[in-house]
Amino acid sequence: MDDDTRLANRGATDPLAEVNLGAPGSAPSRSDLEALKDGAAMMIQAGNRVAAMALLWSAVAIDPTDLASHRRLAATLASGGDIDGAAEEYARYIEFMLPLGEVGRATLELSYGSSMLGGHRALHEAAEKIVTAVRAIVPPAGVAIAPAIHEMRPVAPPMRPLAPSRMPAPEAVHIPAPEAFTPPLPTPRLLPKVPFRFCIHADGDRHWMQLQGGTADLTPVAVRVIDTNENVIETRLCIPLAPGDKGHAPTDEHAGPGVAWVVVGVPNDVVAAMDAGKPSPYGFQAKVGEDWLSLDLADTGCRLGRARAKTAAS
Repeated sequence: MDDDTRLANRGATDPLAEVNLGAPGSAPSRSDLEALKDGAAMMIQAGNRVAAMALLWSAVAIDPTDLASHRRLAATLASGGDIDGAAEEYARYIEFMLPLGEVGRATLELSYGSSMLGGHRALHEAAEKIVTAVRAIVPPAGVAIAPAIHEMRPVAPPMRPLAPSRMPAPEAVHIPAPEAFTPPLPTPRLLPKVPFRFCIHADGDRHWMQLQGGTADLTPVAVRVIDTNENVIETRLCIPLAPGDKGHAPTDEHAGPGVAWVVVGVPNDVVAAMDAGKPSPYGFQAKVGEDWLSLDLADTGCRLGRARAKTAAS
């Protein structure tokens, strides 16, 4: 199944290009993404569908909005007989488009997926979400969008001045000066931290940090890496976790599985600091609603055999 040529040139019109490609340090991620797609194509030609799917899952984790990776993954699932998995991959891509305001792209992908798979429960649910997003564009009935017209009131005619007359001078009345008014100071807004667990995987001279977390009240849509001067190093969109998915084991029996996961690239000095139990030279933030909130990080100890870090600072 070929990629839609109408969406081939994403860099010129796609606002997501600014998120995934515009930040410093994103060029290696783009080259990694292309390498994963090329490797998947080689595995398909060699008849190793399992290895190809593993590479394509990694590609959509790096960039969940990459059209080519998404469609190749859906095609590989469908060709192997996993129609449910292919339909859910189309639904996942559509769910990423809607919060970004890409209703047209979501509709186009729904039409494409339906033409490939026919009617499916996951595609019907995705269609309902598109309908809800379209209805949200129109304001509720009866809500005025034009400025209200002020009520016209009659103006009293001017009064004729009275003839001047001699009036006794009024007695002086002492009026105390009003006390100085000091406005109350605004109450500071305390922002919560978003709980996340993480593991780290080595990839040559680069490391990948897989984070999983968030809650129903603090649902993240993206995670970014920043330096000490608040400069954005890398930004990645989160992938929602389906109900029942646990991912990495919770840090304790009372911790929930989280609602989303994401993979970001981290330099070697960040990993070295975490292994030594020292504060990270970079910070991590999650976008919840309109706010970028700090992360409350917990180490799962998954480091390809390396010792678990003592502490982790966000």
